[in-house]
Amino acid sequence: MLNDKIHTVLFAAYAGLFFWLPIPLGSKYPWSISVMEIWVYLLTIAVVWLLASKRLPIPDTLKNNKTPLLLISAATLWIGFQCLPLPASLLSFFSPAAALIHSTVTNPGASISLDASITSLQLQKSLALTLLVALTLILVHSRQRLQWLAYVIIASAFIQALAAITLELSGIQYNIDQYTYSSNAIIHSGGRATGFYSNPDHLAGWLEMALAIGVGLLISMLHRMHFSNWQQRIRHYAQTLLGPKARLRIILIILCIALVMTHSRMGNSAFFISLMVSGILFLILSRHASKSVSIFIISLIILDIVIIGSWFGFQKVVQRVEQTTMEAEASRGDVYVDSYAMIDSFKLSGIGAGNYFSAFPGYKQDGPNYYIDHVHNDYLELVLELGLLGTIPLALLVLLSLAYAIRALKQRRSGLILGMNFAAIMGTTSILIHSSVDFNLQVPANAALFTTLIAIPFVCHQLKHQPHHHTT
Repeated sequence: MLNDKIHTVLFAAYAGLFFWLPIPLGSKYPWSISVMEIWVYLLTIAVVWLLASKRLPIPDTLKNNKTPLLLISAATLWIGFQCLPLPASLLSFFSPAAALIHSTVTNPGASISLDASITSLQLQKSLALTLLVALTLILVHSRQRLQWLAYVIIASAFIQALAAITLELSGIQYNIDQYTYSSNAIIHSGGRATGFYSNPDHLAGWLEMALAIGVGLLISMLHRMHFSNWQQRIRHYAQTLLGPKARLRIILIILCIALVMTHSRMGNSAFFISLMVSGILFLILSRHASKSVSIFIISLIILDIVIIGSWFGFQKVVQRVEQTTMEAEASRGDVYVDSYAMIDSFKLSGIGAGNYFSAFPGYKQDGPNYYIDHVHNDYLELVLELGLLGTIPLALLVLLSLAYAIRALKQRRSGLILGMNFAAIMGTTSILIHSSVDFNLQVPANAALFTTLIAIPFVCHQLKHQPHHHTT
């Protein structure tokens, strides 16, 4: 009994992390990144102690999912290898360009990373994300835990959405200085909802993934609804109007309103594209989908795009897309061109995790003369910093996760397993689309939620073997 209580406390601490992460501006500042890392490290120490003392059995969700852990661990180990001082011959083998740069200064212990101290900080963050995947596989070992995790994430997103809508409609916008951490309220609207984030596009990224989880939960509630008489049908409709399904649908509408109010061009586009693609894929592959699920997915697309969008600013998003000119994107295009030039020199081993902002000025030819900290393209920045050796394991992990989720749609599953696999496909697809023009995955809160989305299909694959009770 005591062990069960300890396990419950650990799960609550794990789930609570997702409630906290977006609050301090997406946890992107050094102190908040440290909070995330320490939180995950302490949880890991507690779990390892319980496993070692045999107070906690190793769940099947961990025992039978070694491949995803190996893949994400391989990328983390590579970041660690980038920090190591190497002999000149070995450094020249992995990164001739880095060896040439280091040779211009007296640096006997040169590493693949152009600045090993920065990469070591990224190593700590990458280790925390890797351990977060392991904690997901260990602590989310039942359908009930999976459902509670989904509710916590939706509750966190709901708080973000309410804050974003309230601040935007009230005309109050908070501005946080990223260097002094001082804050002040500007009594005028910036025109775009940000919530507790400093960037509306990053709030959009969090909402996209949370909405996907919410849609998956609703699908799990609607799955396998069969009625033997009219009394059961009336009871079901009453529960739909007054019960948890109605409350969850209202919350999703509010999240969708907040997403539209960010006026994030790719954020909104990625959400609606992923919803349509995932919905069509679901209807094609899930031969056992009930009529209520099919109607819900179709109505979700129509309602969210046509009605909510027209009421709360979707037209403004369309206008922003239409008004985007070549001149407005010229500076970003110049950054892309100069960044591609860097890839030619560092495509195998990368410049070192976290080193883009310091390495880019040496390759910049044209474009803006202001400070560039990230490429507005997660794929480009990932290949630049980690090289192909560090990027390939992560790409394989994402593809394997999607393969597990898609395969699950083709087989008869419980409503929750089916819904959470749908959520994984939709959320992953959405953030992958958004990442082509932004750097959501450089924001710790969004990166943590994304890695958890990636882990969900592996959890579901093992939970399918557990006995379950259908709930509405």
